[in-house]
Amino acid sequence: MAVAAAASVFATAGCVGLPSTSSVAPGKAVDAKDDSEPLAVEPLTASAYDDPRQIATGFLRAQMSAHDDYQAARTFLTGDASRRWKPGSAVTVFAGDSDITATRPDTTTVRLSVPVVATIDADGHLVRQPSTTRRDLRFTVGSTAGGWRLSQVPDGLGVWISSTDVARLFSRVNVYYPAAYGRSLVPDPRLLPRQGLATALARAALSAPPQWLRPAIATSLPTGTALAVDAVPVRDGEADVALSSRASAADNPARAALWASVTATVMQAPEVRSVSVRVGGARLETDNLPAQVSDPSQVGYSITADSLDEVISRSGAYLAWTHAQANDSVSGTDARAAQGRPVLPAVPADWSLLAAGQGGRQIAAISKDRTSVRRWLNGTDVTVPDLGNQLVRPAFDSSGWLWVAGRTSSASPSSQASRSKRTGDTSSAALWALDTTSTSPTRTPTALDVPWLGASSVTSLSVSPEGSRVALTIRDRDDARAVVAAVERDERGRPVSLGPAHDIAPGVHDVKDVVWADGTSLAVLGTSDGLLQPTLVPLDDAPVPLGGVTGASSLVSTLDGRSGLFVRTDANTVFTRQGSSWSSFLTRGDLIAPRS
Repeated sequence: MAVAAAASVFATAGCVGLPSTSSVAPGKAVDAKDDSEPLAVEPLTASAYDDPRQIATGFLRAQMSAHDDYQAARTFLTGDASRRWKPGSAVTVFAGDSDITATRPDTTTVRLSVPVVATIDADGHLVRQPSTTRRDLRFTVGSTAGGWRLSQVPDGLGVWISSTDVARLFSRVNVYYPAAYGRSLVPDPRLLPRQGLATALARAALSAPPQWLRPAIATSLPTGTALAVDAVPVRDGEADVALSSRASAADNPARAALWASVTATVMQAPEVRSVSVRVGGARLETDNLPAQVSDPSQVGYSITADSLDEVISRSGAYLAWTHAQANDSVSGTDARAAQGRPVLPAVPADWSLLAAGQGGRQIAAISKDRTSVRRWLNGTDVTVPDLGNQLVRPAFDSSGWLWVAGRTSSASPSSQASRSKRTGDTSSAALWALDTTSTSPTRTPTALDVPWLGASSVTSLSVSPEGSRVALTIRDRDDARAVVAAVERDERGRPVSLGPAHDIAPGVHDVKDVVWADGTSLAVLGTSDGLLQPTLVPLDDAPVPLGGVTGASSLVSTLDGRSGLFVRTDANTVFTRQGSSWSSFLTRGDLIAPRS
């Protein structure tokens, strides 16, 4: 079951928290997104007739309401236990009431065994747990004038919420951070409470990004910048984001980035139609700031995640523009698909593993022996320096860099740089970036510093829509897994290194390929539930298996989520996603999704 969850209750200014008052919506699928007002319900409270087991299980169930500092849940506790219980210390999501088992080892103890689905960190990130995870909770019970009550709860218990109750209370949103290079915003998925959503969103926009993402994020915001008061009122549709005085020290570029980040993030609250950022009562000014701001583009920033309407099909040496939503590639390949599109080159049959960039003006391919890269710019062949061997399908990013992975060789001009931290190796995994804005054959490719690759091999790669993150398939001795990492660039935008690897889809093994399905989710081709199949992997939610395709070998994405996925097979056929199944799209050849 896909689970949506919420952040924990933290009183500190930099953390995302559950509301102190809360309401509950009608039940629905836990991964559904609904911005409508939730329907308030009255939670159960303790009665004089509950036995000790009912008191313990009722205490967990009553935490579905945070109203008045969890007053309903506190009715199951003695006064001393209520004072000691700190709801803000942690959040745990459990599978459901029916799976909780309650035992009474002795007259003063109740033990609950609870199936745990996920835990939530302080910033609202979901941490999934293996399906077999259970937690044992031990409570002390005692008899009072009002009946049985819990006199002691486990230390650090925090808040426990069932997966269905969490889905009723919280929204799935993105926190947008300014990229360290360029004028794009990088999304980081979170799960925040519906009540007070504008405040939670503004607070999150000012928080630090997750550790793995930090190398790709701008850090120009003055230290100590926070909300001046822990509330963002919304008046006539305008969110009033009042910041501490530290924000006034930001220079003009940092102010523009702040406006973009806060605007893109806070605008997700359904009642917000525009955003105002103030310091000390006055609007935080920056160059060319319009009177009313409702989109990051108004301060020069963009959210790059547009899906593609056209793809490129290949038959022999022939490349053709094809409608991505066509029922089959033959009916989709016509003059209308090619209208306004670049003329495509002929690609010799001994060159494969194609990629396309700059809307199709750039085409790249790998030689049959996987030792050379070839590139075409506006249909003209461009020389590419030698790199290495075991090269994989390349990828273009939004800044015009061509990414290639493989293994170094003694003939490679960048082999020494890529082995700088692995001396003694004669061949090692490597990742290169080529500046495709230059036609000079002497331009040396950049060998990225990725020390955590070690003795592993890179078998596929995909760059995120905005170019700040890269997904890799890493094969070591025992398995092949999918990871994402942040891209660190220099002041000229040149990729120089990757940040720490962040594992995704831990339940998918022997991974063959990974692509970005959109800005916040990936598609991973590998074995799950004993079947080779694509799996949709949101960065902060449960994976969704999509069903097998016979002979599946790699994936194509038009950045339109699961509906924009294609599967290539080892029989040179291509399948497209049609509803909940796979349908034939190309009976012979290859398919390429061009990057803008």
